[in-house]
This record gives sequence, structure tokens and C-alpha cells, in this order.
Amino acid sequence: MGATGFYVAVRTGARAHAALALGPYDSHRAARLEVDRVREFVTDGCREAGWWLYETTRVTAQPGQALPTGTLNALLASGQKAA
Repeated sequence: MGATGFYVAVRTGARAHAALALGPYDSHRAARLEVDRVREFVTDGCREAGWWLYETTRVTAQPGQALPTGTLNALLASGQKAA
């Protein structure tokens, strides 16, 4: 079994699967503490985003594969604001 990581995930009404927005984190608690920050960042750039689902999820990588990187990792690390 591969590495396991926890993420902040975002699901829109149009998406069948949640997008991995931020992570991976070593624990569910660490990811949970970032949910509001992701919600605020996304809703600043998109009014409809207030209706989306913000949650945490666990991902286990395939053996020999790295865990994916959250799509907002670089933006939030740099302190950028939503456009």
C-alpha cells in the first residue's frame, strides 16, 4: 500500500468527484483546520462557490507513486488572492 494523505476537497454541483484543493497533510485534523481558509479563498473569486461543499478526504497513493498535490497549494502558500 502507498502513502496516505489528507486533503481539503471541494465539490461543485457539476462535479462527480471532489477536487483536491489543498494538501496532502499528515492528519485529518490538520486538513480540517484548513477548510475555512480554502472556502474563503475560493468564494472571494466566485460568488457561486458559497454553495459548494468543502470537506476533507483521505487519499492513498498507488504503491511506488507520490501523493497528488492540492491544486491551490502554490496559490495559498504565496499569499495570492483569488482573481
